[in-house]
Amino acid sequence: MNFSDQSVHECPMMDPMGLEEYLPDRNETGSNDSWFDNIPIAKYKQPMYIIIIFVVLYVIVFLLCIVGNLVVCCIIARTATLRDVTHSFILNLAVSDLLVGVFCIPFTLVGHIFTENYLGDVMCKVSPMLQGMSVATSVFTLTAIAFDRYCVIVHPTRDRLTVRQAVYLIIAIWVVAAIIMAPQAIVRRDESFQFGELNLSVCGEFWPSPLLRKAYSAFLFVICYAAPVLINTFLYGRTGYKLWMTKSAAAPKACSNQTEQRSRIIKMMVIIVAVFAITWMPLYSCWLLEDFGQLTHDQSAMLHSYIYPIAHVMAFANSAVDPFIYGLYSSNLRSRVAEICSRKKTKGNVLARDNNNDKKTPNIVCKPQSFTMNFQAVADNRIIPNESQE
Repeated sequence: MNFSDQSVHECPMMDPMGLEEYLPDRNETGSNDSWFDNIPIAKYKQPMYIIIIFVVLYVIVFLLCIVGNLVVCCIIARTATLRDVTHSFILNLAVSDLLVGVFCIPFTLVGHIFTENYLGDVMCKVSPMLQGMSVATSVFTLTAIAFDRYCVIVHPTRDRLTVRQAVYLIIAIWVVAAIIMAPQAIVRRDESFQFGELNLSVCGEFWPSPLLRKAYSAFLFVICYAAPVLINTFLYGRTGYKLWMTKSAAAPKACSNQTEQRSRIIKMMVIIVAVFAITWMPLYSCWLLEDFGQLTHDQSAMLHSYIYPIAHVMAFANSAVDPFIYGLYSSNLRSRVAEICSRKKTKGNVLARDNNNDKKTPNIVCKPQSFTMNFQAVADNRIIPNESQE
């Protein structure tokens, strides 16, 4: 793999330890001069038509992510009836997905396109940590929702979370995510490397040893992907079985609206977890393959230049799809969106009707009148012209 791939901004970052791992061995190329000649120095990592395709894909995902999650955040924040435990977690999930769109998508795209780091040392340290926090918060929030649904349905006699407790749990989730991703700000930095007469600025991870890097990569895979997916699968499996048994034991008319609403929420969250597992699997596979796969230089170059950008856009698509899943399965959110759209449509019709009436009014008032009416005289069956008309 060539050294330029070290500037890739991943979310969270799991780049190799240092720049030396991107460079071919001096013994493989012969002399020192040929070693520098074999390093491809270019401004862009891919051909221009590939870059255009990547830009279009990332822009589409970015717009869907920002607009969709902003709508969800505004609706939940402005609707008093949606301020419960479940929608508090959904709001936090929408916020974390929104941060994925803001901090992950643009910087990752820039890192995938350009060979050199143009974002500076501060963004090199801060951006990956914020990216990792957003992703970790999303998956931890999904687990919190699954546990809350499990407690409400499988153990209905137990005290459930209050909104205040849910807020405390959300704060704890962000704190834990920050602690887990703190090493990103420690090991990442912007380094300048001299290659002959060329000086390049590269943002990358520089671990004390390859073993620590691999251990951290495995830790992130377990804590941010494998364990949450397994826990959510178990919790929703038990919850779904409980709901199915409850419906089977009751008469058709006895199924309450509350049970139906719980069933819709379970379906919504199961789909969200499944979409998360599917869309993030390629990216985690790339990380594990890079750290434990013993790839050649050419294989690593292909991985960073072409496979990583596709894996990233698939992972980010998860944050863009979530709001549409909310709207599909959450009747409360869907009805609120329909209500807002109906109000805007009604308001627009009223304004249009008023504008049309204003345009027609001059044609009415400008008609010539020979006299004005005395309404009291009309009431007495007499028509008396106004004195000004005599």
